[in-house]
Amino acid sequence: MGSRRFIVLLCALACTMGAVRASFSAFNTADTHSFTVTVYDKESGSPLELVRVLIIRDGTLIQVGLTNPTGVTVFRDVPSGQYVLGTRRLGYADYSDTLSIDPSHSSVTVRISEGTIQTQAVEVSGSRFSNVSSMVDIRTGNQVLEGETYHPAPTAQATDLIQENLAGSVRAPTGEVHIRGMHGEYTYFIDGVPIPLGVFGGLNDIIDNRVVDRATFYTGGFPAEYGGQCAAIVDMHTRVPSGRFHLDASSYAGSYLTSDNSSLGDRVGALKSLNSNGQNLSLSNRTGNLGFFVSGTRQETDRRIDQPVENLFHDHGFNYFAYGKLYYIFSENDYMTTNLGYSQTETQVPFDSAEGILFDTQNTHDAFQTFSYFHRIPGDDDQESNLFIGLYAREGGLRYDPSILDDTKQFLEGDTATGYVVAQRRSFTTLGLRVKYDVQLSHQFTYSVGMDYGHSSGSEDFAFLPEAGTGPVFSGDFSGFDVAGFAQVGWHPLEWIAIDAGLRYDQHNSPDIPSQDQMSPRVKVSFFPDVVSTISLYYGRLFIPTNIEGLHRLALQIGGSNSGTLPERDKFYEAVYTRSWPLNLSSKIALFHKDGAPGIDDQTLGSSSVRTPVNLALENITGLELALTYNDPSSPFSGFANAALIHAYARGPVSGAFLAPDSSADIFDNDHDQRLSAVVGVNYQQSGFFVNLRGLYGSGLTNGNGSYAFKTGLFDFNQGAHTDPAWILNCGAGYSIPLGEGHSLEPSVYVTNLLDHPHLIKGAFFSGASFEERRNVLVKLSYHL
Repeated sequence: MGSRRFIVLLCALACTMGAVRASFSAFNTADTHSFTVTVYDKESGSPLELVRVLIIRDGTLIQVGLTNPTGVTVFRDVPSGQYVLGTRRLGYADYSDTLSIDPSHSSVTVRISEGTIQTQAVEVSGSRFSNVSSMVDIRTGNQVLEGETYHPAPTAQATDLIQENLAGSVRAPTGEVHIRGMHGEYTYFIDGVPIPLGVFGGLNDIIDNRVVDRATFYTGGFPAEYGGQCAAIVDMHTRVPSGRFHLDASSYAGSYLTSDNSSLGDRVGALKSLNSNGQNLSLSNRTGNLGFFVSGTRQETDRRIDQPVENLFHDHGFNYFAYGKLYYIFSENDYMTTNLGYSQTETQVPFDSAEGILFDTQNTHDAFQTFSYFHRIPGDDDQESNLFIGLYAREGGLRYDPSILDDTKQFLEGDTATGYVVAQRRSFTTLGLRVKYDVQLSHQFTYSVGMDYGHSSGSEDFAFLPEAGTGPVFSGDFSGFDVAGFAQVGWHPLEWIAIDAGLRYDQHNSPDIPSQDQMSPRVKVSFFPDVVSTISLYYGRLFIPTNIEGLHRLALQIGGSNSGTLPERDKFYEAVYTRSWPLNLSSKIALFHKDGAPGIDDQTLGSSSVRTPVNLALENITGLELALTYNDPSSPFSGFANAALIHAYARGPVSGAFLAPDSSADIFDNDHDQRLSAVVGVNYQQSGFFVNLRGLYGSGLTNGNGSYAFKTGLFDFNQGAHTDPAWILNCGAGYSIPLGEGHSLEPSVYVTNLLDHPHLIKGAFFSGASFEERRNVLVKLSYHL
């Protein structure tokens, strides 16, 4: 019944939007073309990648493109007419010009210089293109983050980047983020290569947000090439500054500045002092067709993990992150790029529910390496082929040393006399391959085929330690793989409609469960009432595999079941309406529904700190999203607003993870369910000065009240089973002081939780509780060359 009701909603939305935008005729009769833009460095003659190229008509943004390492971006389905073409590249002069796009003008070459704004069209004199930290892609409905105006606090993680800039995302404990009512099941892509999350999680960020130049968020309308953990796909482009040698160095220090010290605990002194400091150094250069970027970061803090009680205790930690990127252009049709990252976290752990200075410690490390090769096979107009080959490796390790004095003990096999704490030694390696071949046969027809393969292996040692003597040790190796093949076709029979259809086959092979597979059809139909509007309807099957781990022997001692966790299988429906308005105001409205059978959530094994995915018999997620972005080209101000109303609820029993069977068939709100989420951002950036303000609202995650009588409607907030709503304000400001000859200093200050609002983020349910961090003031000094 739920699916039928949602289909009716899709049809109603489509009819409504069709009535609102009844101007098909103006667009249908217009001839459309592909238009190629190539951008070079004016002085060196080298092609420039990651240049934002915009085409604007009558003051309204029509399309935005991003150049590849050969400096090329292609706009498709552009009606004939007069346009303003603009480019934007960090460190380069803004370029703008007026031009005609028609069959005799199908390409243009732009050469830009480092320096100040250059203008060749009176209509846009003094404009700053793309001066916005978040925007909506009108053709696809994807949200896009531009790194130039994103100035997060130096303690922010990549998950903060997602949560602050993506509609439907919810801030969660331990540095996680929940997207569209799902439990952190998303994948990073870098240069076309997937970087899967660690098999056992951790505190490390895969990506340092300081090296992100642009991020595109896919939360729906997934083509067949995307699988795996696809609650969202985060496609990140990292930056390699072009031109001469660049050096950036920075250091920061921070402290709490609160009005009430009594609730912070003994670790925070009379002056509300908090040990928080860090340093960053990055270098980059480009010689001919070779470019590189390297970055290293060190951080120290007294609050590394979200605290499980209101008072801060036993949370001192260090984090180290290194990143490198290199690319080489072989020819105008061939180039390669490689990325390498390594992060390590050493921290105390505030795991126990009783406050005190304890001795639990944790050390985690994560690493990845990618290699991407791109080959373009040029053809006649509107005919070309592309081959992509990507290789990746992913490694990680975890060492957890609990104190034998911990209050929380694990009892084995019904023995309630001897309690144990569980020490961990875990490691994994994932090796993968991704291949994609796409062909554009004509303006109306394209197709692509490809495959993904990833193999994971590792070892896991768990020691049960009593207060005296030694306990049992469970050790073992594990191995498994995921393999997928996909095919996708795109058909554009008329100018006002496009159909994308695909088929994906996934197979998941994990220890201790039978091999799992699924054939997943996907189809998206897009309508174009005019050149600035898109309506799309989507249906797809999703297959989301669990992490490949070897927890069987450990879990049997705690749970006593032979039932492992199975992949999530979803039916996904979505309707989206996007529009670009004058003055670069863009909007997106999305309505979606997802039926999962089974669903997936995260749960802790007994009284240990080991987390594992579990199955929910049925999972239902319905949501309504709104995204707005604003950028007036004549103003240094920009802003955005994201809001989402989402209800994620499930029906038992909860099974899998080799835990004891659960016979409950009750309905409950998911551990990661938050009904209403909103983010509002305002940016000011001009002449080396920036000010950012972010307001984050959440109606509350679960408070652990499992006996509540849950209702299932989208507007049933079930507030008695959720924490109190809260607004959190974060702000930052900085100014770049030129020192001459390319040198500059940039002092900046950041305040998180500006209003010092203490509250419970989430209560203990499937996982532990978490409290909000108090007001934190950080001062940073950066040097740029």
